Amino acid sequence: MQKVVILGAGGFAREVLWVFREANKVNHQWEVLGFIDEEPENHGKLICDLPILGGFEWFKKTDKSEIEVICGAGSPETKKHFVEKAKSLGLDFCSVIHPNVRMSRYVEIGKGTVITAGNIITTQVKIGKYVSLNLDCTLGHDDAIENYCNIAPGSHLSGNVTLKEGVDFGTGAVILQGLTVGKWSIIGAGAVVTRDIPDHVTAVGIPARAVKG
Repeated sequence: MQKVVILGAGGFAREVLWVFREANKVNHQWEVLGFIDEEPENHGKLICDLPILGGFEWFKKTDKSEIEVICGAGSPETKKHFVEKAKSLGLDFCSVIHPNVRMSRYVEIGKGTVITAGNIITTQVKIGKYVSLNLDCTLGHDDAIENYCNIAPGSHLSGNVTLKEGVDFGTGAVILQGLTVGKWSIIGAGAVVTRDIPDHVTAVGIPARAVKG
């Protein structure tokens, strides 16, 4: 069994653990050891019957060659922070996919990505590294999701959509075919994206419009 440690100990980290446990019902592959939390007062606490092992210093006293890690944070900025710390320690990332996800064999998924329950991913879709794909989303043909993106529950991406690095795509948001959301931009909950969104802005509403940059 592959030993895994989840980076982070918040709500999404608990959901990541659930995906591992559901995956193990199909293929008993993973042994999740616990969580990493940078707040010392949380060290030693239990979450869903597993311990918060410590901060990143915990890896310095552990045989890292036997462990893979995965981000338990949804925020793109927090994920990047965790990834950079993990890489500085020489840690390797795994990916995990809930067993009820429906997707074709023409889907590419990068390391460190989490795909939770209820998602439908069609064909010729490229999903980068350290991506979080939350509950009940749909990804159309030829979509490209770059590193660190977070797609919140109930979101729908039409075909030929590109989410550039670090996009945070809000709950229930929709994007029409052939459009691009720029790097590190935020799409608000329930927004409908009908035109390209530039880098480093927050866009909300129907149709989605930038409210700050």
